[in-house]
Amino acid sequence: MVCKRNLLERSDILNSNKKTNILLGLLVISFIWGMTGYSQKIAYKRSLDAQYKRMFYDVIGNVETIQSDLSKVNVSTSTKQNIILLTDIMSQSYSAQDKMSQLPLNHKSIMKTEKFLTQLGDYTITLAKEALDDKHLNEKERKKISELQKSAQYLSEELGKVQSDIAKDKIEFTDIASKANKKMKESNANIMATSMIRIEERMGETPELIYDGPFSEHIGNIKPRLKGDKIDKDKAKEIALKFLKYKNITELNYDGRIKNNSIPGYIFNSENVSASISETGGKIVWMIDTRQIGQPSIDKKKALELAKKFLKDIEYKNMVPTYSLTKDGATTFNFCYKKEGVSIYPDLIKVKVALDNGEVIGVESQGYLISHYDRKIRKPEVTPEKASQSIIDGAKILKNKLTIIPTEGKKEKLCYEFKVEYKGRDFLIYVDAITGKQQKIFELIKNPDGTLTM
Repeated sequence: MVCKRNLLERSDILNSNKKTNILLGLLVISFIWGMTGYSQKIAYKRSLDAQYKRMFYDVIGNVETIQSDLSKVNVSTSTKQNIILLTDIMSQSYSAQDKMSQLPLNHKSIMKTEKFLTQLGDYTITLAKEALDDKHLNEKERKKISELQKSAQYLSEELGKVQSDIAKDKIEFTDIASKANKKMKESNANIMATSMIRIEERMGETPELIYDGPFSEHIGNIKPRLKGDKIDKDKAKEIALKFLKYKNITELNYDGRIKNNSIPGYIFNSENVSASISETGGKIVWMIDTRQIGQPSIDKKKALELAKKFLKDIEYKNMVPTYSLTKDGATTFNFCYKKEGVSIYPDLIKVKVALDNGEVIGVESQGYLISHYDRKIRKPEVTPEKASQSIIDGAKILKNKLTIIPTEGKKEKLCYEFKVEYKGRDFLIYVDAITGKQQKIFELIKNPDGTLTM
């Protein structure tokens, strides 16, 4: 009996030791797995931060080149040399804007800086086109370039200061990415936030530009045609809340006035959503929702239907879609006003639709608010057949329509828009419906995201 009891006790001890060893083994495996996961996470964070830093250094390089090239343009008397310099500025500007948009920064903290870079690119390519016609810079243009050079130099110097802080490991982009929407807003102690806000305030003072981009950015320093009574911030808030009712937003924070802009107004925000209301007339100038977008559940066709309905609901009539671009789970549609069968490109509104649930997450109506008025549209003095004679032999004309396009110097022209195919490539060619002369050519670049104009 004693032996049997001893055997049972030994068996219990062995079983207990076995269980203990298994638990210890599991703990070791868990520890190793945890350390491996932690190491991988740290490695990924370092790799991502290195990519962000390299992108930021590239932005600085772009801006340094821009300000140097602007200085050279201002002393150059050669149109050939100016073409080279101006096209390089355009390329550097677009590159800097693209990289800056990919950095994990709050959109509002870099909005004016991005706009400056985009408009600078559009403006310089316009000057380059004029130089192709052997047109020299006039005194007004040289003064503008001098002002732009000073702004670019300031931007370069300030970004250099931020770079110095990054080099001292005071800034980790991956930390900014994890709190870009909320904590950056709450803490002015954040070095990147305060630096970019300081830069942003100065960039808002840069000169307005007259330039002719691909019809989506044409407003430069055009005096707005927007009419209506002036409103205060309380009335503006009331309008913003009414507009954002579809997002179930019931409270907004006042974020200040917009002064250095074509349309002065008030900015409000709530979590991921920001909106601007014009001081004159109380119109929605823009709205941005930076929420995380989930997996797509609707296609582009459905998104377009929702964008059209949205414009109708906010009482914009006779708007027709022109171009679209799909990126990061959302499609942005460009709409222009149509009257008497004529597409009026200056009267532009952009609507951005999230493809996960069809919600409108972005609106920009500045082009429409600045340019729209009750136009008296001239009758064409040349026929489409006559106008098409200006198109190169061998081009296949696919279709044509009457349009009004913006031009340099705050003017508009009635044109035929010919969509043509030439040597396997698609183009939009605009021919003046009064004179029959070509005015502008865009190449249509098709990719999975949409159709771009170049």
